[in-house]
Amino acid sequence: MNFKNIRSDLATESLSQLEAGKHYNKEEYVNNGVKVEKVSIIKPHQSINQGRGTYIEISFKNYLDQQIIINEVVNNLKPLIDKIDYPRILVVGLGNQYLTNDALGPRTLRDIRITHFLDDEDKLLNHYYDILGIAPGVKVQTGMESSEIVKALVDKEDIDLVIVVDALCAKNYRKLAHVIQINDVGINPGSGIGNYRQAINEETVGAKVIAIGIPTVIYASSLVSDVLNYTIDYFGDSLNPVNKLKVGKREKYQGSLNEEQKEMMLGQIGKLDDSELELLFNEVLNPIDCNFVLSDKQIDEQCEIMSKIISKSIIFKRTVLGYKYVLLHPASA
Repeated sequence: MNFKNIRSDLATESLSQLEAGKHYNKEEYVNNGVKVEKVSIIKPHQSINQGRGTYIEISFKNYLDQQIIINEVVNNLKPLIDKIDYPRILVVGLGNQYLTNDALGPRTLRDIRITHFLDDEDKLLNHYYDILGIAPGVKVQTGMESSEIVKALVDKEDIDLVIVVDALCAKNYRKLAHVIQINDVGINPGSGIGNYRQAINEETVGAKVIAIGIPTVIYASSLVSDVLNYTIDYFGDSLNPVNKLKVGKREKYQGSLNEEQKEMMLGQIGKLDDSELELLFNEVLNPIDCNFVLSDKQIDEQCEIMSKIISKSIIFKRTVLGYKYVLLHPASA
C-alpha cells in the first residue's frame, strides 16, 4: 500500500495499519458531550505523519459550544505546557493568511496576548510568562522554510517551548472543524495535502514543540469514499420497513449491508474496504487532476470561531504561590 496516497494529518485516522499494544496504545473518554481520544505512538510507522509521542484528538458535534470545548482543550493542553517550569514560549501561527482554509494559524496568533515587549516588572505584576509570536507565512511568500524561521528565533531569543498552530487535512468530512488535535511531537507543514515541507519538531528547531491543529480541508477522493459509505448505509437503512416512516434530517443512517448485498448493489467496488476505496478514487482522480482539496461551505465562520477557541485555550501558568492561571488573550486585559 502506498501510504503517501492516504492523506490525513489525524493520528486516529491512520491507525488501521497499526497494531494496538505493539505500535500504539489508546484511551478515550467523553466529558460534557466532548469526546477525547489519546493515542500514544510506541513504535513509528509509515502511515503516521509523525513519530513517537502523544496525540490527543478532541471531537465535538457543535463548535458553537465554545466554552465546553475550551475547557476540554485546556485540560489536555495545560499538562503538556506544565512539563517545563516557567518557559519562554514562542507561539507560531502557520499558514497563508490570505487563504481562508489555511488562515487558522495567523488568526489564532492575532488573539494571543504577546508579552515579550513588556517590562519584567509588568510581567511579574500581571503574572505573565514571556510570550513571543510569529506568523511566518508560507514558503511561496518568504522563500524560506517555516522551520528555518522558527529555529532562528529559538536560537536568538532562547526559546524553551514552541507552540505551533496549523490547519490540517482529514479523511472524514464530519471531522472538518469538529476536531482539535494536540500532540507533543511536532508537525510536518503541508504533509496532509502532499506539500511536504521541513518538519517543525525538537530535532529541527532545538526546543520542545507542541502542535495544535484543526482539519479544514479534505481531498475529493476521501469525500467520494465517504459518500459511497453513506450510500451503503442508506441502502441498509431502506431495507428496514420501520425506517421508511422517518422523515427529515437525521445524524446518520441506521443500517448496513452484508458483503453479499454490497457486491450485488455495487459489484467489485462493494468488496473494497475504506482504505482500498480511497486508493481507487486516488487512482481515478489524480491522473486527470480532479482530486481537488475541498473545504466546507461554512469555512469562513469555522476558521474564525475555531481560531478564537484555540487562542482562549492556551493558558500559561506562573509558578508563584497564590497566583491563579492567566488566560493570555485580549479579553483578559
